[in-house]
Amino acid sequence: MLAAVPIGLIVTLGVFALVFAMPGDPLRELAGDKPIPAAVLAAKRAQFHLDQPFIVQYLLSMKDILTGNFGTTFAGGDIAAQLKLRIPVTLKLTLLANAFQWTLGLLFGIYAGFRRNGLVDRSLLLITLVLLAVPGLVAYFAAQFLFGVQLKWFPVSGVLEGFPRSYLLPALVIGLLGFAGLARLMRTSIVETVNADFVKTARAKGLGEQRVLWRHILPNALLPVVTFIGLDLAGMFGGAIITESIFNLPGLGQFMFQAIKLKEGGVVVLLSTLAFVSYIVINLAVDILYGILDPRVRNV
Repeated sequence: MLAAVPIGLIVTLGVFALVFAMPGDPLRELAGDKPIPAAVLAAKRAQFHLDQPFIVQYLLSMKDILTGNFGTTFAGGDIAAQLKLRIPVTLKLTLLANAFQWTLGLLFGIYAGFRRNGLVDRSLLLITLVLLAVPGLVAYFAAQFLFGVQLKWFPVSGVLEGFPRSYLLPALVIGLLGFAGLARLMRTSIVETVNADFVKTARAKGLGEQRVLWRHILPNALLPVVTFIGLDLAGMFGGAIITESIFNLPGLGQFMFQAIKLKEGGVVVLLSTLAFVSYIVINLAVDILYGILDPRVRNV
């Protein structure tokens, strides 16, 4: 937790520097071809601190974030109101995608691990290999065109049809792409744990298969899987930038994409801070879960 403070400063400063280094004038680009009076342009620059040096702009942005004074976008939209509207969208997409990914990945991974070299195991390895070979962008556009435009099974974009229908197609694509890595990891971890010495010892003591499974195999096999799930969940915000932009979902990812295009450094730093804090919280939860699954970790 202490290390998170300097890391957070480095991350936010680096992100702000990248946005600051982008070419072009954000206020002129926002106006398009319309002429802007010099007085209006100067007032807008002063309002958003664009007339200040880089480090001053960064410090003022961090001050606004820490005091909860998020202000407005260059277009005049209230940032706090935008967050209230967009956070639920990203949460719904993330939870639905993870529900597909975790359910399919854990179930098929566990079954394939216990039925090694069987039909399900071999089919799983082949299917997941194909899924891992498909780039995410290709999968998003292909699914959108096939199931949205051609077959019309799902909405092509937007959230007009509400939850969960508007979120099903992007969540399914994210879930299937994530399922491939999770299922293979779960399967490999089960295979390695089943052949471990402590499992053989438990069976030699005469313990029932159900007790061996729930008390010895699964808790140990889940340790690397918990790490994978934690990192995957923490990285969902980065993936949401692409997914929400393609499927036109008004979430935090789309907000970040728009802010980067318009060089809104304050908004980008704010969203990067939210992503960083969520990453720290999720990793802390993973550490706590490690201690629950493996009591030896508590004594380290």
